[in-house]
Amino acid sequence: MPQLSRGGELVLDSGGGRLPTPDEARLLGIDHRHLPRLPTALPYTYQDGYGRELEQPEQRVAVLDNGRLRATFLPDLGGRLWSLLDLRTGRELLHQPDAVRFANLAIRNAWFAGGVEWNLGVTGHWGLTCEPVCAGVVDGGVLRLWAHERLLGITWRLDAWLPEDSEVLFTHAVIENPTDAALPIYWWSNIAVPQDERTRVIADAERAFHFGYAYRLNEVSVPVREGREVTWPQLHPGSADYFYLTRGEHPWIAAVGADGHGLGQASTGELRGRKMFTWGDGPGGRNWQRWLSGSSAYAEIQAGLATTQLEHLALGPGQSWRFTESYGPIQVEAPEGAWPDVVAAARRATVSPTRLASAHEYLTEVERLPVGQEHRHLRGGADAQGWGALEIAAGHRDPDPATPYDPTRLTREQEAWLALATEGRLDEALQSSAMTSAAWRRRLVAAETGWLRDLLLGMAEHAHGDTERARELWLASVATRQTPDAWRALGLTADSPEDACACLVAAHRLDPSRPRIAVEAVTALLDTGNPGPALDLIAQLPTTVREAPRIAYLEAVALVRTGDGEGAAALLNRPLVLPDLREGDLGLDRLWYEFQTLMGTHDPLPPHYDFRMVLDETAPAREEPAWT
Repeated sequence: MPQLSRGGELVLDSGGGRLPTPDEARLLGIDHRHLPRLPTALPYTYQDGYGRELEQPEQRVAVLDNGRLRATFLPDLGGRLWSLLDLRTGRELLHQPDAVRFANLAIRNAWFAGGVEWNLGVTGHWGLTCEPVCAGVVDGGVLRLWAHERLLGITWRLDAWLPEDSEVLFTHAVIENPTDAALPIYWWSNIAVPQDERTRVIADAERAFHFGYAYRLNEVSVPVREGREVTWPQLHPGSADYFYLTRGEHPWIAAVGADGHGLGQASTGELRGRKMFTWGDGPGGRNWQRWLSGSSAYAEIQAGLATTQLEHLALGPGQSWRFTESYGPIQVEAPEGAWPDVVAAARRATVSPTRLASAHEYLTEVERLPVGQEHRHLRGGADAQGWGALEIAAGHRDPDPATPYDPTRLTREQEAWLALATEGRLDEALQSSAMTSAAWRRRLVAAETGWLRDLLLGMAEHAHGDTERARELWLASVATRQTPDAWRALGLTADSPEDACACLVAAHRLDPSRPRIAVEAVTALLDTGNPGPALDLIAQLPTTVREAPRIAYLEAVALVRTGDGEGAAALLNRPLVLPDLREGDLGLDRLWYEFQTLMGTHDPLPPHYDFRMVLDETAPAREEPAWT
């Protein structure tokens, strides 16, 4: 896998997704039980320090094996279920790429394809998808994964159970709200499945909400939409989501090949939503497949709390939700037959509701059991332990033997926050950090007024939706001491492009060594029609920042816009490679069009620059990332 930086700048926006339009809200029946997504992904920082070069770092794994199935989890990468191997047939039921390659698809940037990812938080791939989590074992051979999820301020936890002689793996999630306010909860289990020329996705539905990456949600029929068969993901010309309107008390979904073999997933009724995602068979979709997976293609089947990924459900103070899922091999008779027959066959082949209910009952009883001391070595280092341990040490949470944290495993950053909680003291090491929960906001309000307190309190206020108050605090902070973090925050929340540009350039001037701020400053100059100053800024960058792939792309844009076709051609002919290319980003397409216009030529977009996701929609392509 590429090297991954776990630091970076603070994520001041939501990181992905969008709110439903009024028409979509009416279509979805969204009412007072649903809350909008959180306005930012604070307190998380970007994970964007990666390239395309592969390395082989050591990874912890946790394995459940009962002789019929072998389930392999990755505690160092969000607890992802990486492999589910059918030992009787030797078939891998989940998609595994040729290598783990990070790409810019998550709320913190870094994401990778393959396995089953657990998404809790805001719309988009969650904040812990590339972060270590804790792991341990409870009585009965149940594997427990857990971590402190900082955006919501709750403990994420998942129990995995593979009973003796079972043909299915059971997972059990518990979501508890320990706060005194309702929380907007989002959960989707994102399941990557192998895709070939005859893969078919089956769900118990005749209707679905379709999203074709043209910024529009429509209710459509299944399996045929507007004369096109839509249950074979590889037949779509463009990328698409289908959120199925499922039937039955125990929702399920399956992906099978032409021989009827594949993966079946089912759940208790709390996890109602089901979705299929396809990259499609257009040039852009094929490029995304190769970019993420190498030679093997995949589709996604997903299970969520809400009907679509536009919605968040309100979990009240002190309330909790729990649900159980099953994953296992499935055999469907005549998988290419008529839809009602295929649905009936898949329903018969999935785990029975009785067995699923029984597993749910057992795993609910296991929830409060402590993690065994003999498995302490599985729990992970400070990256996994520290934030939960900090909440307990600060007095914001009580210790829980079911999800223990080691108080001796705090990082330097976490120790500095603990000093605020216990001594009321702020350490300058925190100026690129943030804590945004109500408890930490109260700590910051009570701290001595100064540039650092105003900076940090501004982050907390912005995370809670009061950006006007946040900007007042950041302005007070820079009035006392000029810091890149305060100027950057002012730039990213400015009301006009010109103000944003001035603030981001000021942030960059204070610390030219920070790549993301440099990218943000150059982008702002280009957005305000200043390609010449953008080139001047690029020319003055430190070598390590100047060599960043995103800077080369921005330099090519600036060269085109200053009329230097020869200079732009030299960069485009390298060719440009953007490891942090964002899903739905049309920048390469636009750059090529502007270059052709400048040169007076009409050469088509080169295949290696084609990552367009919209081919089968009449609406204009959306320019912001989607939520898959």
